[in-house]
Amino acid sequence: MTTLSRAKIINGVWVRNVTWGYNGIWRTDIFKSVLDEPRLKIAEFHLVDGPTVLISKEELKRVLVGGKEYYDKKIWGPFNIDPQRQKIDDTKVNMTITE
Repeated sequence: MTTLSRAKIINGVWVRNVTWGYNGIWRTDIFKSVLDEPRLKIAEFHLVDGPTVLISKEELKRVLVGGKEYYDKKIWGPFNIDPQRQKIDDTKVNMTITE
């Protein structure tokens, strides 16, 4: 049974403000329920004092599912977003970067 997420998803977009970064690499996570949410199309990561990174639900699932998890296996991550190299951890990801 899939539990519906309480995530705020507007017009298919979920937004996460990411405040922890070092040398252009940003660390974050995402609830599994958000990635399971049928309304989700794009995850928009606002990197504090940096660019905004948009990643499709499909790309996030491709690189996160089966990876690191915590909080009683409810959260994928933590994972690193590297907008310069367009990678999550060490995997190349299709992403859109806006300033």
